[in-house]
Amino acid sequence: MMRPAVILLVVGVMAGALAAAAPAVDTNQAFLWNGVHWQQVTTEGKAGYIFGIGNLADYEVAASKDRKQVCVSRGFVEVMKNKTPMQIIQQVDRYYQDNPGKLDTLVIEVILGQLIKASTSEAQPGAAKK
Repeated sequence: MMRPAVILLVVGVMAGALAAAAPAVDTNQAFLWNGVHWQQVTTEGKAGYIFGIGNLADYEVAASKDRKQVCVSRGFVEVMKNKTPMQIIQQVDRYYQDNPGKLDTLVIEVILGQLIKASTSEAQPGAAKK
């Protein structure tokens, strides 16, 4: 496990990269990336997003001390065990390309909804492999 200072440094660098890569937003509203934002960001910005939520999920799961109340983070941590950030980026890209009418769907919903479903079906005995 990383030391807190290293974690803060990594998170700070990623936050800076995300801020530089993110499109302008109304500062009076919460900013959650959707397909429109996702398509406007470079691959490096997308990777920063994936690493950022991955680090937050890892921290939240570790801090929960095995309590089951952080199910979103646990789900994301499970996805990250079996996929690289680039695989996740490609799957999110593919989702928005295949579903142009769903660009208002939040990126986190695509990751947690689509990728966790795929990971769950791959992990079940007898599931068809792609």
